[in-house]
Amino acid sequence: MTATEKKQQAARDRLTELGAAYQAAEEQLDAARAALNEGIVDVLKSRTLGPSEVTRLVPYERQHVGRISKAAGIPPLRERTVVSAKKAAKEPSDG
Repeated sequence: MTATEKKQQAARDRLTELGAAYQAAEEQLDAARAALNEGIVDVLKSRTLGPSEVTRLVPYERQHVGRISKAAGIPPLRERTVVSAKKAAKEPSDG
């Protein structure tokens, strides 16, 4: 094996090792993300903390916490009070 071939093989070995380490880290991240999402759902379902407090404690933005909550089927703390203008126009008035 020539010196060039040895360098090429060493480079391949290094990249293979780094790629495997990256893949392992990515799998750990996926597991940590899933555990965090489950924890968020548990806390929101129990109504122990509200979404704003959860957002202050986790590395997600408020909208993402809301998406996690919605995907888990957790109802909002308060019902909507604003009515769409389109919906209001379709409903007959009581006058």
